[in-house]
Order: sequence, then C-alpha cells, then structure tokens
Amino acid sequence: MPVGRQDLIKMVAGKTSKSVKETTELVNMTLESIRETLEKGDTVRLVGFGVFQVKDTAASVRVNPQTREKINVPARKRVKFTAGKELNDAVMKLTAKYGGKAPAKGKK
Repeated sequence: MPVGRQDLIKMVAGKTSKSVKETTELVNMTLESIRETLEKGDTVRLVGFGVFQVKDTAASVRVNPQTREKINVPARKRVKFTAGKELNDAVMKLTAKYGGKAPAKGKK
C-alpha cells in the first residue's frame, strides 16, 4: 500500500517526541529544501538512502501509434532518483523473503 505525506508524518511523529504539527513542519521543510535544491540544478545526496538529481532529456521524434503521425518532443529536464546501497539492500531482503518473487498485493 502506498504511503503518502500524512502517513509519513504520522510514522515519523510516532518515532520521535515531536507532535504531528511539529513533524509536519519538519517534513514539509525537508521536502521543500530538496525541491529548491533540484530547481537550482544541484544534486541531493542522502547517504544510505539515495541521490536525487536533475538530468537532461534530449529532444526526439516520436510516432503516435494510432495515427502514425510524427511528433517532435522537445528537450527537457527531469528528476532522477538512484537508490543508495542500504535502501537497495533493504528491498532485496523482501526479494529473498518471497523467494525471488514480488509479494502479492496487500501482503507484507
């Protein structure tokens, strides 16, 4: 099940002595700082978790599969996230737990 911002805030508040209101401010400031850093084109490196960075995507010509019309797609910037080793290792434990298969939806 996906975890949203409010779920994350409640999880963090439950692990600290901070109130939900204080935790909301901290989580929002953290996410805002990540966004501002990426807007400047800089990289956010969270050791053990991962790296957020801005990447350039080249312009290209695509084909609409229904009409076969060629469409020019302009160059743009996108955000790329690369998981860190510790995060990858934690996810790999799930793979081992379920015998190399993804767990069925709703199972933990």
